[in-house]
Amino acid sequence: MEFTRTFDFLDNLTLICPDKTDILAARENKTWICYSVKDYIKNACSLSYGLMALGLKKGDRIVSISNNRPEWNFLDMGMAQAGMVHVPIYPTISFEDYEYILNHVEPSLVFVSDKQLYDKISPIAGKIASVKEI
Repeated sequence: MEFTRTFDFLDNLTLICPDKTDILAARENKTWICYSVKDYIKNACSLSYGLMALGLKKGDRIVSISNNRPEWNFLDMGMAQAGMVHVPIYPTISFEDYEYILNHVEPSLVFVSDKQLYDKISPIAGKIASVKEI
């Protein structure tokens, strides 16, 4: 298989390990939650459709602020499929760094992984006209 786009990785997974049940995993409440290849593709496609249903278009920038987790991968592939630009930001940078990056990126959306990050980002994102939602 020839890879010409990042999300071609998903098609390749269906060729090399279509029945794999633990391609991604996360620990939640002391239990491991595993995601299959089919789950990965379904979640990425659902995100693509959802972003487009929100009115986002190819080239729109979306920020994600999150620790390493399966949802980051779903978001990354979903954005790639829809032609959107993923701007991942490390979750422990300073308030000033968040402000600088968000002002220069001018994202349409900001995804955060928890309420603590939401509380930290809300005052900054609220000042940026391009941000439709957090």
